[in-house]
Amino acid sequence: MLDGNLDEDVEAELQVEAPEEVTEGETADLTCKTTCSLTDPTFIWYKDGRPLTTKTIKNNQLHLQRVSSEDAGRYSCAGRGSQHLHSTAHSLRVRYPPKRVSVSISSSGEIVEGSSVTLTCSSDGNPPVKIYTWFKGSTSVGEGKTYSIPNIRPEDSGEYTCWSRNDHGERNSTAVLIDVAYPPKNITVSINPSGEIVKRSSVTLTCSSDGNPPVNIYTWFKGSTLVGEGKTYNIPNIRSEDSGEYICWSRNDHGERNSTFIQINVLYPPKSVSVSISPSGEIVEGSSVTLTCSSDGNPPVKIYTWFKEGGTSSVGSGQNYSIISITADHTGLHYCEAQNDHGALNGTVMVSFKSRSSSAVWFAVGGGSFLLITVLICICRINRKKRRSDKHDDENTDPNAQDDTYTALQPTARSSDDVYHTLAAVQSSSPDDPYTAQDPQTRSPEYDTPAVRSTH
Repeated sequence: MLDGNLDEDVEAELQVEAPEEVTEGETADLTCKTTCSLTDPTFIWYKDGRPLTTKTIKNNQLHLQRVSSEDAGRYSCAGRGSQHLHSTAHSLRVRYPPKRVSVSISSSGEIVEGSSVTLTCSSDGNPPVKIYTWFKGSTSVGEGKTYSIPNIRPEDSGEYTCWSRNDHGERNSTAVLIDVAYPPKNITVSINPSGEIVKRSSVTLTCSSDGNPPVNIYTWFKGSTLVGEGKTYNIPNIRSEDSGEYICWSRNDHGERNSTFIQINVLYPPKSVSVSISPSGEIVEGSSVTLTCSSDGNPPVKIYTWFKEGGTSSVGSGQNYSIISITADHTGLHYCEAQNDHGALNGTVMVSFKSRSSSAVWFAVGGGSFLLITVLICICRINRKKRRSDKHDDENTDPNAQDDTYTALQPTARSSDDVYHTLAAVQSSSPDDPYTAQDPQTRSPEYDTPAVRSTH
């Protein structure tokens, strides 16, 4: 208790002595002083109007060990028993480095490629933070309380932090993740095996792409024809027909894109081997003939070897085989062996010809026929002229008279045996006469057979 009664001036007699500003981490002592004599020199301390119970109070001093930013405030004191009579409040300021540093993103939803994003840094510090530095990972990317990314790209994805600094220190925010969504890009196709692709082997195409979210729809095309779906496309037991250009289409929630074409070139041994003959018409003994071998193979056939049936060795090489002045020795089955790096296959052809003696027979028959027709025409003309003469003579002579000269040529005046005898004299021949070839029943079978037959 005070000696005597406290009056209105007691509040004015209490005051707090303390530094106005202290740095976080230091020690501070606040003293409550009075000019009055107190019977109970016990003091109660207040911060921002609320009694302090957790601080060290010794006599009239309030001791702040290792001051923190939370110790900043308005302090006052009062004597016990007169708690309603406080001293004038004293403001204690605490200097401290940035704390509670955080980053906010302007776009709270999904960040899509091409959009704009702003990052804002917030912090608590005394004095207030004025220097902000932005980092993407460990790389400095900007300064200032805000950091803007216009037309954001997939490359801007990553973790961003804000470093805040004042006169008493610096502190960084926790990292904030920017995840940019974008359609597929960098589409590539790999092929297994990577070397030569041989007929009947197995081939796998794999499509790779970069997209966010990851691509989950893959479509395969050969040219413009849909052939499959999925990240991989398998071709077991590949055939030559599978050769061509393949492309992969990739799609996610933000778009689609295709790969560049990849070429599949299937290698296979020769097939469809055939042999043609030039000239294509009738082949006559002594003429020249060229045999040409054609084939389909990959790589293209470059080795052609010619054989004749019954022979023990080849008769020629190259895509063409020529027979100069064909003879009976050349007749028979010829075949061409077409070969590339992956196998060989044969094609055959039958070579036959017509001898020159047969051609002469046909020429003689044609010439004899012409001669016979000429004789018959002459006989007809003589007969006609004789009829006119006989008519004129009948008027002046005996109608029963006959001219022996014309009798031989007048068919009506002769017997049938005489007529045929005359014709036979024109065409007389021995039993081996080649004209008999005109009789279908006596003609040699070789004239009913085409001169050339090809077999494939």
